[in-house]
Amino acid sequence: MPSSIYLWVRFWVLDSCPICQKLLGYEEGDLSLKSIFSNDCKVKNILKRRGFDLTQPYFGYGRVWFDRYMRGSQIRSELALKRFRNPSIWVDLETRRVIRLVQEYGIDYFKDALFIERFEAINVSHPVNQPLAYKYQIRVVPTVMSPYAPYGIFRGLSAEESELEIERLLFTGGARIKPGQGTNIH
Repeated sequence: MPSSIYLWVRFWVLDSCPICQKLLGYEEGDLSLKSIFSNDCKVKNILKRRGFDLTQPYFGYGRVWFDRYMRGSQIRSELALKRFRNPSIWVDLETRRVIRLVQEYGIDYFKDALFIERFEAINVSHPVNQPLAYKYQIRVVPTVMSPYAPYGIFRGLSAEESELEIERLLFTGGARIKPGQGTNIH
């Protein structure tokens, strides 16, 4: 059965950043992010609420990610609940995305297909990830790359933001958080 990444959230951090440590709960100087979510933090609570299994992380060089697997029928039912509870432009955009997938591949394929929601934390100070920091122009941490962030990139997230606003920024859209640094998108 084929699978595809449905939603991919990247969280760019530094191993010595106190704000990043407060948001993701890792220990200072942890270059490979092995101790992520060892302390209680806001992002850990958000991921638990969204159904991610935090006991099985996947590690790379200076990065860690968590996957949540869903069937197409589960995506459809969650989307219907979102439309019923809180209709917004973000729910409409996600609905159009699902409609395009169904039109392209067919309803039988979509119902049985496996979709992945991925949350990934990337350490910018790791030597392997430094070229990626230049590629994506990461100058301020924590930087969030999410479909719901302004222009797909959100720079300078504060640790004082509420869990609800951070969850909206990462997964559902409609966050009232303003970027700490403007983006120059041409």
